[in-house]
Amino acid sequence: MKRRFAWPIGYILFFGLFSCSRGADGTPDFLFYHRYNGYVTVTGGRPQDIAAAGMQGYFYPGLDALYYRLFAALNDHPLILEFLLGLPYALAAWMVWRIGRKVLPDDWPGREALAGAFALFGMTGAAGFATIGTTMSEVVPSLPMLAALAIWVEHRGNWRWLGAVGALAGLSVALKLTLLPSFVALLVVVVLPDVRRPIAALRAALMFGGTGLAAALVVAGPWLLHNWQLTGNPIFPNFNDVFCSDLVDHGRWSDDRFKPHGFWRVLFYPAVWAFHPSNAAIELNTQDPRILMALVAAVALVVRRGANTAGRLLALFMLLAYVLWEYQFSILRYLMVQEALSGVLVLAAVAAWVPRRFAMPAGIALVVIAGTAAATTRYPWWGRASRADAAIVMHVPSIPQDALVLLLDPWPYAYIVPSLPPSVTVVGTNGNLVRPGVNGTLQQKIEQTVRDWKGPIWGFESRQSFPGSADKILAHYQLQRETPCADITSNVDASPHTACQLQRVP
Repeated sequence: MKRRFAWPIGYILFFGLFSCSRGADGTPDFLFYHRYNGYVTVTGGRPQDIAAAGMQGYFYPGLDALYYRLFAALNDHPLILEFLLGLPYALAAWMVWRIGRKVLPDDWPGREALAGAFALFGMTGAAGFATIGTTMSEVVPSLPMLAALAIWVEHRGNWRWLGAVGALAGLSVALKLTLLPSFVALLVVVVLPDVRRPIAALRAALMFGGTGLAAALVVAGPWLLHNWQLTGNPIFPNFNDVFCSDLVDHGRWSDDRFKPHGFWRVLFYPAVWAFHPSNAAIELNTQDPRILMALVAAVALVVRRGANTAGRLLALFMLLAYVLWEYQFSILRYLMVQEALSGVLVLAAVAAWVPRRFAMPAGIALVVIAGTAAATTRYPWWGRASRADAAIVMHVPSIPQDALVLLLDPWPYAYIVPSLPPSVTVVGTNGNLVRPGVNGTLQQKIEQTVRDWKGPIWGFESRQSFPGSADKILAHYQLQRETPCADITSNVDASPHTACQLQRVP
């Protein structure tokens, strides 16, 4: 019994302290929209802003509101904040450990220790571990999905638990729509054991799907309705080719930069970043064999007759979710759930194929392989805040009340908005949603707002990162800088930015 508590306690200490070692959040998504969306939600909204956080400003803000409150409460205690932000990883590891204990035979030598160690292996992969302690992490929205998997593995076959499993899986989808492939994959493996009994299969599908849909609508339904009423698209601007909101172009608005092309690349996509650094599936160079190992293990489990049933179904979940992910996203960070399961899937495959008398040497070999994989992993470490007396330290020039602030280039400035007077109107003029020349009434609204503004106008720009970009926007709106300008500095952003008061060209 004491040994069972050793792993959870170890996870808490490891992930909490490691989060502290990395520093406070300074990731791109924190700058782009997480702080802004949380601020807007907690303070009751900023209806005067236009595209201040680009397309991400329309994402579901439930988690961002929680993060904002947490940062506000613990801003003067950054180490406590960082430790707490590492704890979701410990909870996720504990869930994966419980799953691992169920997919290994009860009498497998070293079962508890192997499940604990390989849960840690999965939770330290490049997709999830690189964002520990940040609002950019996929672990937090994935927690309900991992809980659903843990409950399903433990109570598989008992339909009375399907309501809880479905509700938890639906909650993950509500928190982040990128978890929809995992939801669909889990629905399939929940129904599959009863496929020869149509009534039982239908009951399982309705129980899981109904509770999942209900949970998703309870949590995110009000926000989807708000988006529908505001924009004409509940998931604006995504799938605007379907919903056809006139605010922006009637396009799909999806990020397809990382999708593989060609039969062999599609088939062996994880091998691209398994053995050498690559930015094929993520913006920063990454090397990690975990997903490739998990897929190979999953195939081995599916084809092995007589293997642990829970392990085979978990393997099928892995394969289905992966295929849907590659079709829809192909962005490595969104494989967090599958990466977390990578270690225990490898364990389950070895237990299915290796005779029991060779279990001990096989376990030792696996530890060596996993250690080598971990040692050669190259993480896409995202930006972190520099050390300071507070988690967020911001120095912004004095912007007058009721001013108009134009974001003049694509740099993510939305994180600055909470430090501005509440009456200021912030407009993104050159981002990923609107800019001069694009279609839609949102751009027309920006044009009219700038043209008709009677009060002071300021512009934020990052001359080092986007030289000349602000000049084009100023020329378009017939504005020019007044000198002197002032710097915007913070510990969450490595580069200082420039704030200039603007005036109309005579």
